[in-house]
Amino acid sequence: MKNNQTSAKEVLNTIGKKNIVASVFIFAFAIIIISVNFGILYKIQKDKIIERSKHNAVESAQNVERYLGTSLDTIKMASYTIECYLDSNGSQEEILDYMTRESDVITHTIDENYTGLYGYIAGDYLDGSGWVPDEDYEPTERPWYIQAMQANGEIVFVDPYLDSQTGTIMMTIGRLLGDSESVVALDLSLDRIQEITVDVIENEQDFAMVLDSSGGVVSHSNTNELGKNYLEQSNSLESTIAKEIFSSHNTEFELTYNKTKYIVFAKEIGYGWYCVSVVNGTQVFKPLNRILLASLVAILLFALMILIVLYNISSKHVVANKLSQQLESMSHIYVSMYDINLVNNTFTEISNTHDKISKMIGDSSENAKEKLYSIMEVLTSDRSKKDLLEFVDLDTIEERLGSSNTTTMEYINDRDLWCRARFVVAERDENDKIIRVLWMVEIIDDEKRKQEKLQYLSETDRMTGINNRGSGEKKIRELISGGQGGMFVLLDVDKFKSINDTFGHNTGDKVLIELANCLKKAFRANDIIMRLGGDEFAVFVPDVHNKNAGERIIERLFNTIGRADIAELNGKKFYVSVGVSFYQHNDTYDFEELYKRADSRTYESKKHTGNYVSYYESEQA
Repeated sequence: MKNNQTSAKEVLNTIGKKNIVASVFIFAFAIIIISVNFGILYKIQKDKIIERSKHNAVESAQNVERYLGTSLDTIKMASYTIECYLDSNGSQEEILDYMTRESDVITHTIDENYTGLYGYIAGDYLDGSGWVPDEDYEPTERPWYIQAMQANGEIVFVDPYLDSQTGTIMMTIGRLLGDSESVVALDLSLDRIQEITVDVIENEQDFAMVLDSSGGVVSHSNTNELGKNYLEQSNSLESTIAKEIFSSHNTEFELTYNKTKYIVFAKEIGYGWYCVSVVNGTQVFKPLNRILLASLVAILLFALMILIVLYNISSKHVVANKLSQQLESMSHIYVSMYDINLVNNTFTEISNTHDKISKMIGDSSENAKEKLYSIMEVLTSDRSKKDLLEFVDLDTIEERLGSSNTTTMEYINDRDLWCRARFVVAERDENDKIIRVLWMVEIIDDEKRKQEKLQYLSETDRMTGINNRGSGEKKIRELISGGQGGMFVLLDVDKFKSINDTFGHNTGDKVLIELANCLKKAFRANDIIMRLGGDEFAVFVPDVHNKNAGERIIERLFNTIGRADIAELNGKKFYVSVGVSFYQHNDTYDFEELYKRADSRTYESKKHTGNYVSYYESEQA
């Protein structure tokens, strides 16, 4: 024990009392600084959470109100127009014709999520989408009619409901007309509101939702919650939040549920609906708490290091030590790192995990330019070799970098993995001429594959696997703007709503998938096949400029569709109405005109039963 005390005294005498006092003071000062900074960071982080929750709710509310505003304008215009017909003793045929035309405009030019206008008008049920109800269908007993009557002329939002066939939240908007008997209504899918709700969420620990006036879930960032009613539930986080909002009318509050702290912000958007944003505060503060603990441990270790190492470490040594730590951190990212001296044509290895590179370099650090060129020539795929060898040419690096301090290139290596090569300027002389550069290579194969997958998903219709509207239109616009002529085919399924209503939406989806398969079989691989939305599809066939050539292709399509067999249709066939227009090499009009011409022929084809095609008149010759 005595020896130990003596050893301690010797250590204290060696270090010196002043150095010990200075170390303790530095340690205490560091603790104070960290505590103060942590308090500031904690407040800043909390304010950010509150602001993020508020921003999410407000942004969601604005987008939802904007989306529903289109529905309100549509039903107002339809109500006004039909009342004009009734006031002028217009016939039911005229009113139905208007509702049909307006339904087509709504679904094709405003929003494909709308199903069209319908209603009980002057004693008759009229449907602008062409749906014919069963004989026992009584419109005056439907919720949309009853609630519209009760609203006494005000626009009514019928409580949303979950479609059991599609899992889609649907809603009806209705209004009683001036004759106190007729009601006009409009159905729409709330998929867009679901998309708005999902888009505002930044972290998977957070969630957002839209609740209707009864506490029903209109949308939720977790689709498993759709269709629930939180005011009828208990013992769940969402039900606790909903009851606080609806009972106390509290739109901004914090709560703790299952030892987790949440920050809630709700924004009322009218109709008794609320857009709600919920941020997991505990999860957000965890990294901050870890930083505090790690900082305290680091300070303690630093103090112990001061007692056992020399106190007067030079500033240059500190800088060199920090640089070494930074390079070591970077070595976990890059498979190889070299410091290249362009003036002396030498290099120094910082880190390297590639055995082939080590063998090719050997023990010499000379001839950096030649060795880098020969190494990359061996370790690069033939697909990328030409471009990469130009990239690693050190004779041109000064010119290519200019005033920039870094340049990168992505390439495929000899193992067919995507890599990223990077030059970083490490030193310049007084004339800004580059003396040293860092050469670094990292493997980015997973990142690159994910990017390619995301690009594919963004361009593909999820149900059918063909081009979606955005990607298909973009490709066609690029072709015709470059003078590429061809045949534009527009088609949709006859009486598709009837198929959904009779056989169910699952069967309707199978019809759309089967039609997409028929299109892929009937057309060539380089033809642009896309789904425009709903049951509407389109195809652009390059280098087909007249009806004679087009008829053979359309006949092949009809034959393919005729062979389609969907078991759920119980032996029935589905048919399509087709409109065709042609774009010649010397045409100068845009895609919208090409679509309009084909669309006019599609309407003509709908007048006929079975698979039928009509060609735009000026192109029939």
